[in-house]
Amino acid sequence: MADRDSRERDILVASNEYAYVQDLTKGDIVLYVGPTKISLSNTERLVELKNDRFLPVRNEEGTGVQAFVTASSAQYVVLENPAKDATVKPVKGNNSAVELQVGRRVVVPGPATFPLWPGQKARVVAGHELSEDQYLRLRVYDAVEGEKSVIGTERIIKGSEVSFFIPRTGLEVLAEEKGGYVRNAVTLLDGQYCVLRGPKGRRRYERGPAVVFPEAWEEFLIKNGGRVFAAWPLKRDRGLHVRVLQGFEAKDGDAVPAGRYEAGQELFVHAREGYFFPNESVEVLGEVAAVQLAAKEAVYLRDLHTGAVRTVEGPAALLPDPTQVERVTRALDVESSKRWKLGKHDASRAPTIVIPPGEAVLVTGTQSREVVRGPAVRVLAFDETLETLELSTGTPKSADALLATCFLRVEGNKVSDMVKVRTADHVELEVKLSYRVSFVHREGVDDARWFSVPNYVGLLCDHLGSLVRAAVRMVGIERFHAASAEILRTAVLGEKKAEKRAGREFDENGMSVYDVEVLDVSILDEAVETLLTDAQRTAITAEVARKREQLRLATEETRESVARAIWSAQRETLVVEAELEVARRAVQVAKVEAKAEAQRLEALGRARADAEALGVRSTAESASMERRVAVERQQLDARAAAFKEQMAALHPELVATLKTLGAQQFSASLTQNLSPLAILGGDSVADVAKRLLSGLPLGWEGVRSTWEAPREQGQEEARGSGQNEGDA
Repeated sequence: MADRDSRERDILVASNEYAYVQDLTKGDIVLYVGPTKISLSNTERLVELKNDRFLPVRNEEGTGVQAFVTASSAQYVVLENPAKDATVKPVKGNNSAVELQVGRRVVVPGPATFPLWPGQKARVVAGHELSEDQYLRLRVYDAVEGEKSVIGTERIIKGSEVSFFIPRTGLEVLAEEKGGYVRNAVTLLDGQYCVLRGPKGRRRYERGPAVVFPEAWEEFLIKNGGRVFAAWPLKRDRGLHVRVLQGFEAKDGDAVPAGRYEAGQELFVHAREGYFFPNESVEVLGEVAAVQLAAKEAVYLRDLHTGAVRTVEGPAALLPDPTQVERVTRALDVESSKRWKLGKHDASRAPTIVIPPGEAVLVTGTQSREVVRGPAVRVLAFDETLETLELSTGTPKSADALLATCFLRVEGNKVSDMVKVRTADHVELEVKLSYRVSFVHREGVDDARWFSVPNYVGLLCDHLGSLVRAAVRMVGIERFHAASAEILRTAVLGEKKAEKRAGREFDENGMSVYDVEVLDVSILDEAVETLLTDAQRTAITAEVARKREQLRLATEETRESVARAIWSAQRETLVVEAELEVARRAVQVAKVEAKAEAQRLEALGRARADAEALGVRSTAESASMERRVAVERQQLDARAAAFKEQMAALHPELVATLKTLGAQQFSASLTQNLSPLAILGGDSVADVAKRLLSGLPLGWEGVRSTWEAPREQGQEEARGSGQNEGDA
């Protein structure tokens, strides 16, 4: 158990590694440099430096052994708290702590590798590679060897001068907010510029094309996340509103007109082309674009010196000078936009009123009144508005719900109304009328009187309704029922003179009624209405019957006249049909004769052709038959000669052999087929064969000789074979 505890307290430190051991009785910290083995006693412990304090190393946090600080040739080490004696170097094994220069920082360029004395801290930084448009910001934090720079001084290292940089002791490379060291300069193209802001609010403007490096005390001005700004293009339809920051004198060819300008003065630069670059003396407040105005479009401009508002109407490309005028908007409420028929009104434009044909509006200003008749388009000045009329609505007309409008129909106006009247015999009626109204223009009289009565519909219906009621009260129902239209038109328009009525004009507003239409007359008493209806129906029935009889007479006369005309036409048609039939028959006869002649000629030609073809075919067949017979005769002679040659070629011994083989085959077949008969009859095969073959022309003897000859020959061959074998 003790051996295992001792082994667990033994710590191996490899090459290029080190560890700190603290004596718990004295507090001293010893540096162990590998390769070595540390055997911890009960009064020692491993510690490491964290947050400027030496803390014990716990088992779950590691062994406490650390690697050497190592920097390559492209790196450098920022070492804090270097040893006072720079010649003291740690050796392998344990090293007692040395005195440090606490608070001092040195730069150790690579390549280098070393352990840290207790209390030292180190940070390895990669060397700074710079392209031509990059730079570093340095700060002097300590005395620099060979230099007399004041601590805190900053400087810029440009990539156009140094491509790789490692600082010396006393110089610190400042990091950006994002953590990097290398900063990008600003690259400007044609038409671009940047602003560098220095201490005390000073600014430096640089324009492209250029690569701009800041000075150590300068920073790039950033707007909307960018450091590069586009110059302001000068065009004929655009202008720049600029302000003078400090007094200067412009010369010919400068971006602003020649002259002396003081700080705070505002200018409007326009009617030029090219680019405008702000500088230390002038800043751009904004760009002014031309307001494109079509015909009958306008905007309001207020003079900044007098406060007067004027209307500028198109067509034009308005380029207002912001140092002299400002645009004024005119917002309208929903009701005004509706009455003026503007729809969705653009507050930046002046209201443009469109007056349709036959209508008029009254434009009123602070010191003017003007009637505008359509068709016309009128642009309202800033102080002008439209007169509003409020007209009675409904049938009969009532002032309970008034219609607000700014447009007066001066021609072709139509007003409908319903009037209750009473006849002389006290019959109540309801009359529906439609008045045709216009507004009369008189020379020397202001047409503004048309709008002097805001509710001209109420005036019209009230006055004419009273005239209608008075006229109807003077007549009875029967007469009124028969001539209601004439009575009402006379009451409204006056007596007819020379086929024309005078009409009725109102002096109050120049309104003239030139026609009236009776739309409907209703009798409120149903009994009276029934009597009048029956009488009218009887008269109408009689008139309809008379007209029906007259129509029937005219119809019969027309029918008979039409029948006579039809018969005459039919007779003429029959004559023409007979002539047509004769001509048709003649044509058919000619067609039949021509067809028969054509058939005869065709048959004669076909017969001649068949005869000639038959003769040619017979001659060809005869010649072919003769050639075929000759060929067959030659083939037969050739086969006979060949067979004869084959027979002559047979050897006598071959013939005897074939005969012997045939006899053997015959004997074998006869024996095989006659054996069952011999067995059934109880005789020998020879007896059965004799009975069956005795009737043949060859006879039994001939058959037996043929049968036995091969057998004897076989026996002789067998004997000869046996003798030969014995001899052998």
